[in-house]
Amino acid sequence: MHDWRLIVREHLKACQPPADKDEGVITELASHLEDTYDNVLSRGVTEAVAVEVVLEEAEDWCVLAHNICRAKSREGLMNHRTKSLWLPGLASLAAANFFMLALTSISLEPQFLTRLNSGLGRSLYWGWLIAQFAFGALGACLSRRAGGTRIARIVAAGFPAIVMFFLCAVVVPVSALFEHNSLLFHHPLVFACGILTWLIAPGIVLLLGAAPFLTETELQEA
Repeated sequence: MHDWRLIVREHLKACQPPADKDEGVITELASHLEDTYDNVLSRGVTEAVAVEVVLEEAEDWCVLAHNICRAKSREGLMNHRTKSLWLPGLASLAAANFFMLALTSISLEPQFLTRLNSGLGRSLYWGWLIAQFAFGALGACLSRRAGGTRIARIVAAGFPAIVMFFLCAVVVPVSALFEHNSLLFHHPLVFACGILTWLIAPGIVLLLGAAPFLTETELQEA
């Protein structure tokens, strides 16, 4: 029975810098060599020949170790970014959208439609705006719990405003241009008021909600 971990460790000592201390790399290489060894043995060759074939396949140990380390590092970075940035940001966005959907459904009820022009519409807007504080706190809190940096927490908290910025900066102008809607171009102040109401104001409240979760020392870059 061959000790493939020991064989791998001995070969990795020649790398610059030595890679024989990374147990994850050693385990993965040893497992690969053992599988290859078993496959070669199944062809009816002797153990000595099988070992020789396996070692020939793993001729450049340092390159193999480097490739495994790079793949693990990239995978770890993607997993960390997903957990500390994308998932918290999507949670903040989903909460904001569901709340907006609920307010829209309420405002369309027959008993409320006649009251929208009498101040109910403004009350619903202020309720939605104040709720952004909770959504920003949600995104930043989840990001911090996942080990996100301060920048990751800010982005996760402000995800609803970031999506709204994309809509205002790209989707709305392009849609107006291709649909020949002159209202946007003839009334830029209306568009500016919309940006202030639906982008800047909620963005500020989202960041205020995130503020209590931005005080910890950054762990690593997002």
